[in-house]
Amino acid sequence: MDLTPRTENEEEQQPSEARANPRNFLRHIPSLGIVLGILAAALLAGWFGGRNSVKPGNSSQVVNQPQQTPSDAPSAVKEDYPEDKSLKWLKGVLPRGSSLYLCLVGQGVGPEEVFKLQKALKPLFDLRKCPAGSRYQLALDGQGRVAEFIYQPNEIDLYSVHLSPQGSLEAAKEKNQTRVVKIEGEINSSLYEAVLELGHSAEVAMQLADIFAWQIDFLTEPRQGDRFKLVVEEEYRGDAKRPKRILAAQYDGKLTGEHTAIFFCDPSGHCDYYTLEGKSLRKAFLRAPLKYRRISSHFSYRRLHPILRIWRPHLGIDYAAPIGTPVSAIGDGVVIKKGWNRDGGRFLKLRHPNGYTSTYCHLSRFAKGIKPGVKVRQGEVIAYVGSTGLSTGPHLYFAISRNGKKINFLKMKLPSASSVHPKYLSQFSRIKEERLAMLNSPADSDYVVLQPGEEISQQ
Repeated sequence: MDLTPRTENEEEQQPSEARANPRNFLRHIPSLGIVLGILAAALLAGWFGGRNSVKPGNSSQVVNQPQQTPSDAPSAVKEDYPEDKSLKWLKGVLPRGSSLYLCLVGQGVGPEEVFKLQKALKPLFDLRKCPAGSRYQLALDGQGRVAEFIYQPNEIDLYSVHLSPQGSLEAAKEKNQTRVVKIEGEINSSLYEAVLELGHSAEVAMQLADIFAWQIDFLTEPRQGDRFKLVVEEEYRGDAKRPKRILAAQYDGKLTGEHTAIFFCDPSGHCDYYTLEGKSLRKAFLRAPLKYRRISSHFSYRRLHPILRIWRPHLGIDYAAPIGTPVSAIGDGVVIKKGWNRDGGRFLKLRHPNGYTSTYCHLSRFAKGIKPGVKVRQGEVIAYVGSTGLSTGPHLYFAISRNGKKINFLKMKLPSASSVHPKYLSQFSRIKEERLAMLNSPADSDYVVLQPGEEISQQ
């Protein structure tokens, strides 16, 4: 989504999306000569897969940060090796186009030891899919066994493996530190640029745009001078940080007016963004279940079927899209059917609140874990576009019904998502007041972050 505002006489701008560059990576990587020298092991390798200155008035401050002690300070890939002379330490950075298997074997680690390492880490992540730039350190004991392994796929996450007294490898992911920061700024060129100028990632801007997607068109409505305030929970390790979620947001624009969002999880575990009155900021359904190229066939009670060459109703929408395009649940619901039929090919059917059902046909495959009885959230990927069944090309057939009657989705007035349940309004009110206090807090304020079910505690 383009988040660039326009001044009153200015045409739309199209800023390119920026990507944060990784910093401070280790410099030591296996040489090409070593990698080529293990050509015999390469057959196994395939298995491992291989700005502008801040405008005055803008601010970003920590409103809650846990104190670090030497015992709980975050670890990192070490620059200096331990004193244990019985261990042989190796380190490196995974280069583009290579694999961790090639790097480790090239540095003298036995293939079987690499496989043991992969098996130990399997519950946490797939070692065969390490991204380029990943940093690692590994220690071998006198018998050539992996005694310790430290892996950092990015600047935040850290995994460790060590050899237990019983001789097995035990893996763990270090718990990231979290804190809450307040971000306040004014749009000069774009929301995207304003957030970056404050030292935060583009993900913060995208989260804000998603929260107010139904209230603000961030493609056309932002204007120079619009202001925003955010309370963001973020993970960090050293100087690196990553946003987890926005706890509260306020946007005040010349065209949009003022909008406020409060993040609230009720005791049943349902989480959403709400207005100050407790109404959901979302609509019950997305505008479309996928990113599509065009609508190839509309809702009609009489359409000539392109294959059967007979006139019959087409009570849904055909969205043309490439095979493999992700298909998302149109709204919160439960999978009630998953299967195959002659016309629709591979299909899914979901049940939604208030008597609505949605159907998705001609799918190439289902998303992992999707089966009858599974609950899905709005926007969750449930399947992928295909051309199965009676189909002339890759597309998604999408239909929606209420109480068994098909509805023209393109002409449907989308209902709002559920408000805060009346029995949870008192909890919501307390959370709302805390979040508003955070939004309006001065620099020396300190607030705790509440988890679902916790009582409010202001310090």
